[in-house]
Amino acid sequence: MHAGQMHAVVALFAFALAVGGAGGCGPEQTTTPDSKIVSALDLKQGGHAYEINGDPFCAVDRLLNDGDEVQQANDKPGGDFLIASPNGEIGVLARRPFAPDCLRRAQDALKRLARKSD
Repeated sequence: MHAGQMHAVVALFAFALAVGGAGGCGPEQTTTPDSKIVSALDLKQGGHAYEINGDPFCAVDRLLNDGDEVQQANDKPGGDFLIASPNGEIGVLARRPFAPDCLRRAQDALKRLARKSD
């Protein structure tokens, strides 16, 4: 390999590293652990779901730990409905029927938890 070819290979390799590395540089996604969501919403493990304060009319099927999970849940139709923090950083999928007072408590708790994570 000639010196000119060697420089070209090194330059190409450096370019590939720079381009590949730039793809991973973006806003970092914050993931909230399940334990923090469980604590903030006062969730108790029920039969097949979590329940807010042990109330079966406040059942939560799934914890959503980051914005990507919230967005994916929002895009899917189904029997469950999304309750999320104001900016969609965290949320839960709740099961109907869901008591209105539990909805307010869940929204408030997710809002407070999202603020703590900032």
